[in-house]
Amino acid sequence: MDDRTSLEFPRSGATTVAFAFEPQLLRCKAVGPGGTPLWVLIDTGTDPSALDVRLARRLALPVGGSGQGYSASTVVAFTETTLPWLRLGDLTIRNLFAPALDLSFFPFPVDVVLGYNVLHQLALHIDYAQRQLTLLHPELGVGALGGAARVLPLVFAEHLPGLQGLELDGVALPIAAIDTGSNGDLSMGAAAAALLGIGAPPDAQPCEAIDFGGRREIAVRPSGVVRLGPWALHDVVVDAQVGGGCAAGGAGRVTIGNGLLSRFRRVALDYERALLALEPRP
Repeated sequence: MDDRTSLEFPRSGATTVAFAFEPQLLRCKAVGPGGTPLWVLIDTGTDPSALDVRLARRLALPVGGSGQGYSASTVVAFTETTLPWLRLGDLTIRNLFAPALDLSFFPFPVDVVLGYNVLHQLALHIDYAQRQLTLLHPELGVGALGGAARVLPLVFAEHLPGLQGLELDGVALPIAAIDTGSNGDLSMGAAAAALLGIGAPPDAQPCEAIDFGGRREIAVRPSGVVRLGPWALHDVVVDAQVGGGCAAGGAGRVTIGNGLLSRFRRVALDYERALLALEPRP
């Protein structure tokens, strides 16, 4: 089954929708076939998008072969399918290639996860202060943010946008993926954690995290100082995968989640120009 996902923008080239931010994830309300109200999760750390298998069955969507998709932390098997259309604000997504997965592990309703195959076709503005998400035609780019905003270059690793030059407690980190599908501050695979000596008591507390791959064991270190561009961010919570590696770059992968991103007032990702704009809070 081919990915024929396409976007129809309003005449203005942009649409703005409110998002729920509990627990620190970007969930928006959308409409699908038959006027069905749907909850959509915006996830820059996923490729491709995903659809809850229960919704696919309810809509009797045709299915194709099987394959594998990537999140910032794992590889996930899926069954291919396509959602005819999805309307988010005034933006219409046609022929959404969104492989069917069991999304029931989320502790809140999620019907659709929008990942790279949609997001790379637009510019994404996240206003954490106002809880608003703006989806723009790529020609509009990151647009105008506040005077204190800074623009940093993005790099892409297996379709996931990321940053270079990040430091934690003075130690240079590998490419850090921007992952709005994570509610953490800073997450890392086993190799990156070993570089920093994270992963065993008394430095870290063991617990579990949930993502597309299900439950996985992590260790959490309560604080650290992250250098991100011109900013020094204090008391950053670091969680590290215990044992096996991560997908999309292996156990050396580091990801920046909403816990850290929401320290900024606004964040904008321009996929076409490979730019990230960050506007600090007052």
